[in-house]
Amino acid sequence: MTRPASVTVVAVLILAAAVADLILGFALFFSSFGDNPTLTDIAGQTHTIPTFYLIINAILSVLMGLIYFWLARITLAGSATALGLITILALINIVFGLFRLPYGWIPLALNVLVLILVSTKSARSWFTQTA
Repeated sequence: MTRPASVTVVAVLILAAAVADLILGFALFFSSFGDNPTLTDIAGQTHTIPTFYLIINAILSVLMGLIYFWLARITLAGSATALGLITILALINIVFGLFRLPYGWIPLALNVLVLILVSTKSARSWFTQTA
């Protein structure tokens, strides 16, 4: 069976998320050296971000990036596990996107798109071809 275009698009989106997570992780790690950065919230108050927070988030971002690379690989291979993981992660990201509104529109739209793409008949056939 040839891989459907919708599966390829989902794999590319997963790879983009993997690269973004790795870049973010390394940026967070290196920003923890020297003076801690500050963040200005919506009310205009400035908060210092602790080094521990930066390092933990850096580690988690790099780990998530590596998991996304693995997920993209098994997506392209047509694994049924990939379909389950993609669906679960997309649903979780949709919920968190709703909590981040009005800033969560882009992740919300992308994850709805991913759910639509993996729900097509050809994509479902791709993911269940070895079952």
